Amino acid sequence: MVWLIASEYFVAHNGVKQDGVASPVLFCIYIDDLLVRLAQSADVGCFIGFNFVGALAYADDIVLIAPTPSAMRQLLLICDMYAAEYDIMFNANKSKFMYFGAQNRRSLHNAMKECIVEIGGNRILHVDSFSHFGHIITSKLDESEDILQKHNCFIGQVNNVLCFLNN
Repeated sequence: MVWLIASEYFVAHNGVKQDGVASPVLFCIYIDDLLVRLAQSADVGCFIGFNFVGALAYADDIVLIAPTPSAMRQLLLICDMYAAEYDIMFNANKSKFMYFGAQNRRSLHNAMKECIVEIGGNRILHVDSFSHFGHIITSKLDESEDILQKHNCFIGQVNNVLCFLNN
């Protein structure tokens, strides 16, 4: 015997259910046109050979990669136009801007900290490191912060096991 249970109709004003099983798939379907538009933007973003790698999407995250601040602004402008067309909002408060470059070019590195990039008219915060899917990514492109975090987490878990076994 099969039981079917139906809920009342409701209106979804914005977004998909957080942690819903279908949410990543629905997001990908909904955002696919934006990714196509970003890929078709001529000479903007990053390429490996002829393959566009300037916009990477997973679940409800989008990473934009551009070789210059002006190229990044062009990609963000495409996102703004898409958002206006489909009545969606990109959250600048959850967004980060990071510059990857040679550390020995200190003047360029410092100038990039003053660079302003915006989404939806709101400034995106410049950072030197951030956590993404449990890993710490730094502008220095080294793993020391990530390894230290994993090390500290491991020590904490060992201490929890030892406390549990001593009871």
